This record gives sequence, structure tokens and C-alpha cells, in this order.
Amino acid sequence: LGMSRMAVRPVGRSVLLAALLTLSASLASPFQPTRRRHANARRRAAFPLGSRRREEVKSNVERTDVHVDSPKIDIGDDGGDDGGEDLPFFAGWPAWLQNGIRDSGGVRVLVNAATRTIAAPFFYRDNPWCFPEFLRISGTEYPWLVSALRLTRTIDGGKPAVSFSKEAYGDHPRQVGQVMISESVDESEDAAPLFIFLHGGAWGSGFPTMYRLLSLPFLERNFRSVILGYRTYPEADVEGQTDDLVQAVNYFVGKYGGVDGSGGPVVLMGHSSGAHVSMLAALAGRLPAVDALVAASGVYDLEKQLEQEQKMGVSEISPMRAANGFTENSLHEFSPARMVASSQYALPPDFPPVLLLHGGCDDVVPPLCSEEFYDILTNTFDAATENNIKDRAYTEIMTRQKAQSSTCNLEILDKIGHNEVVTDACIGGKAQGAILSWLDEIL
Repeated sequence: LGMSRMAVRPVGRSVLLAALLTLSASLASPFQPTRRRHANARRRAAFPLGSRRREEVKSNVERTDVHVDSPKIDIGDDGGDDGGEDLPFFAGWPAWLQNGIRDSGGVRVLVNAATRTIAAPFFYRDNPWCFPEFLRISGTEYPWLVSALRLTRTIDGGKPAVSFSKEAYGDHPRQVGQVMISESVDESEDAAPLFIFLHGGAWGSGFPTMYRLLSLPFLERNFRSVILGYRTYPEADVEGQTDDLVQAVNYFVGKYGGVDGSGGPVVLMGHSSGAHVSMLAALAGRLPAVDALVAASGVYDLEKQLEQEQKMGVSEISPMRAANGFTENSLHEFSPARMVASSQYALPPDFPPVLLLHGGCDDVVPPLCSEEFYDILTNTFDAATENNIKDRAYTEIMTRQKAQSSTCNLEILDKIGHNEVVTDACIGGKAQGAILSWLDEIL
């Protein structure tokens, strides 16, 4: 019997390894750019909060069903069911196994490994100029390789060198920011703007290196750039992740953004779950130093996103529900849309200008999520202003807020998927154009 068990163990391990490798390849697919045959029409609504033009603009925004090639699910408003024909292979695994992979940190290991070994090579194959640029902005991390590429003119000799460092803002190994500063920035100048990015990954995966290229357009505009690492599930739930973000913003603004408000503008961008965490912190009034918030492909109603994950067949393995407390009450509590819609809620006076950016072909978080949150956000601001107009102190606060943060923009990008919002922003596509154009208007 002992010999039989010894013989079975290697076989079991081999089967488990094969399953995990297959899962890793499957999880990598969302990171790879895909060609879409069907797309939403491009929709943009930008105007001051509380504007009377809101209804007029909204009437010109038509919502249409979105059909994409992969996975083949309908995320339109008709609530149709695809019959489960194209669910991922692991959707049929027992719930306890999927939950075990989730709660042990297996999702992070698998997704991060798949990103490094599958998604990144595909990205650089399709965008070969990006790899030399990645090395250039990595500065002192690969000095000999950067020097060699400059000698061979693979890297343009006219482009400035970039100082690169990894700086801890907390005690945990993941509480590290990757800091990039172009040599064209005068280090004695406190007024240089600061860009901070918080990655997504379903609250349970992701790492800052994979988003380093997002710094490119900001470095060209003399921003100091920080790509944040932070604790993800199971090491931290959404409250811990929000605490990490606030701690990181305070640290890097204090070091690179000037002191006591004397520094340059601070731009925070979050993607997917990173947008959700960023919005929670802003709605709680915990980001007073942030002058502009870009929320890309964000989740603002967790219950609706849970329904979306169930339709996709990933609800048991996804860290979303676990990171946000499991229960219906906790999903309500951590949903920005439900928080703002509450009659007891009022936007904090230091709530920053917001750009809600979403891909029209997003099959992970439907663009309707940003559209509905945009309506709730603007309506809440209007109601708060009208109900409290007789309160002089409140009126002064709102007047100051309007002067500092008077716009809330919604941008739906045609033919752009969930993760493509970030890759498009890296390589100079319409997402990058939308972000930079909006920042030019408000900063």
C-alpha cells in the first residue's frame, strides 16, 4: 500500500501541474489584444457637474448592445443568456477547488506568470518599438543594455535618460512604487507634476512592472511617474488595498509632489479593480492631494459585476467577492454607485475632477457600469447643491470645490476592450489621447 501511494503521488502532481499550466494560458488570454468585429459607437459626454446641459447631452447618447468575438457573451441590456457554451474550462471545476486557488493566492501566481510568459511576448511582438522604450525608462535597472541599444541607435539618442528606482512606502514587500523621472526634469523644482498609477487584477493579481510603459506619455511631459505595487487578495481585502493606496499617495506626494500643496498637480489613474479602489478612497475624502482622477474600466456596482462574473463562469475563482467581504451587505458597502446614490451621502469638498474612461467593447466590465455611475455622480452633486444652498458654510465649500474640481467626464472608446484601455494608453492610441486632452483642459 505504501509503495502504491508513492507511485500515485508523482502522477497526481503531474496532472495538477498540467491543469495549472492550462489554466495559466487560459487566464492570459484577456491580456492579449484582440480584433473585434462589432463595436459601440464612440460616445462622449463632458460638462461641468450640475450643468443644465446634462439631459440634452444624455439624450444624444445611445446605448447599444455590444457583441464581441471572445468570449461570446452578450453584455447588452437584454439580459440574454449564452447558454454556457463558451465558458472557460475551469468553470466546471468544483467550487471548493476554485475557491482554494483563489484563497491561497493561486490566481495571482497564475495570472502574473501568464502575463510574463504569454501576454508580454505577444504585446512586444505586435509593438516591437515598445521593448527598447521599456528598457530606456527602466534606467539604472538595465544600464548596460540601455547603453548598448543607444550605441546601435535602437534607442533614439535624442531621447532623455530616465532615472529609475523602486521605493518602499510601507513594510510589506508589495508596498513598493516604481519611480521614473526624466533627466529633463529639474530636481530642484517642486512644481513638476506627478503621475501615480494603481493597477487592476480583480483585486487579486497584477504587478507594477507590467504597466511601466504607461509612464511614457507622462515622462514626455515632464511628469514624475510612480507605478504602484500594493497588497492584493488574499494578503489584503479592499479596505487594506484602499489603505495602501492612501499611504502610497501621501508618501510619494510628500517626496515628489512638493510640500503643503506647493507642488505641481497630482494625477491618479486606476484601472479595473484599481479604479474601484481609487474611487472608494476619493469618495471617502482620503485623497486631498489628488488634483485629477482617471478611472479606467472601473467597477462601481459590485452586485452587477458579480452577475457579470457568473455569466462569464469565473465567479468562484475570481477574488472580487472574497476581497469585498463575500456578503450582500458588504458588496453594497463597497460599491461606489450605491454609496453615492445613498440619500445620506455628500461628496467630500476635496473630491477631484474625474474622467470615467471605458472601452466600448469591454466584455469584462460592461461600459454601462461607467455610464450609470456617471449619471449617479452628477445627479448626486446637483441634489446636494440644491438641498444645501441655504447653508452658507456648505455653499462656500461647494463653491471652492466647483472652482477646483468642476468637471466630470465620461469617455466611451470605440473598438477598445477591457485591458486594451491600458495598452492603448501606452502605445499612443485613442485612450492616451482622451486622457491627455482631458488633463490639458483641467490642469
